[in-house]
Amino acid sequence: MIQRTHQIRSAFTLIVLTMVAAVTTVLAQQEPVVTMFREDLKRGEALAGSFHPIELPAAGAAPALHVYLSAGDLERAFDTASIRPDAAIIPTNTGLVITAASPSTQRTLTERVAKQPAVMADLQDQIAARRKQAAAGGEVLQIGIDSFFAQLPRSGKADAKAMFPRMACLIATAFPTGDAVDRRELYAQDRVRKGVAGCLAALDAAGAQSVMMPLLGAASARSQSKDAMFEGQRLLKECRHINAVAGIALGIHDFAASRKTLREIGIVQWDKEITDMFGTGRVAQSAYRLYAEQVKAALNKGMAGQKTSPADVDGNCTATLIQ
Repeated sequence: MIQRTHQIRSAFTLIVLTMVAAVTTVLAQQEPVVTMFREDLKRGEALAGSFHPIELPAAGAAPALHVYLSAGDLERAFDTASIRPDAAIIPTNTGLVITAASPSTQRTLTERVAKQPAVMADLQDQIAARRKQAAAGGEVLQIGIDSFFAQLPRSGKADAKAMFPRMACLIATAFPTGDAVDRRELYAQDRVRKGVAGCLAALDAAGAQSVMMPLLGAASARSQSKDAMFEGQRLLKECRHINAVAGIALGIHDFAASRKTLREIGIVQWDKEITDMFGTGRVAQSAYRLYAEQVKAALNKGMAGQKTSPADVDGNCTATLIQ
């Protein structure tokens, strides 16, 4: 049985790699996202179901756009020059406080930028300018909707040892103190849709050709404390992850028609979280395969401009998949 399972996983991995080769004409500047996709697929065959490539063909002056859904760790992309993208979309909080503990994913960027004091100072100056635009005492960024584009740094001359992209776009998914899970509007796919489309447009206008992002808002499943029915259960996390992918895909759909330079987008699901959700047992792996198919279905629907509804999901996601 173990050998048979390994054969199935290996065959599935080969199929996905073949799909990537079939849909991708890799140019030198396209390499970071697809390279990480291929490496992670080979490194983690057990999560092969979480890998899915999509191609939007060239249209007029717009280049072909390749979207890669994968399971991996965004930190690896930052720390490895060969797979470091031009830009990243990162969650932040409504106050645009990049030193805050929430959301934790933003530390992937800020801890690395902090090692370059001049770049961090420049980033803080850009943030200060954005805060001046906000109403007194109000939120700097609205949950899901607003985005903040930053160059790292504006001079474009970061240290050669800098372990971060040269551009970033931040979308609010939390408060500086956390607790955004209680803001149900975060789950509305149209909100994340707008934020992602805005980020992609800004990065494309700045000349980015490759961009990576984590799932936006999905990690809030770990902090919920008021929902006794679902807290601590895998179903809640599944619903959040599916919803996050759906909103991101809709944003890519809305942006795609106006693209100029962007060639590849990576959506990186955190492999450790998926492994923690499902474990290794046969029943858990069966649940994982169903979940992975539903995530890919949400991506496909969103890329076609269609929302994912509770009826599209096997399970009770009514409270999460808000239309």
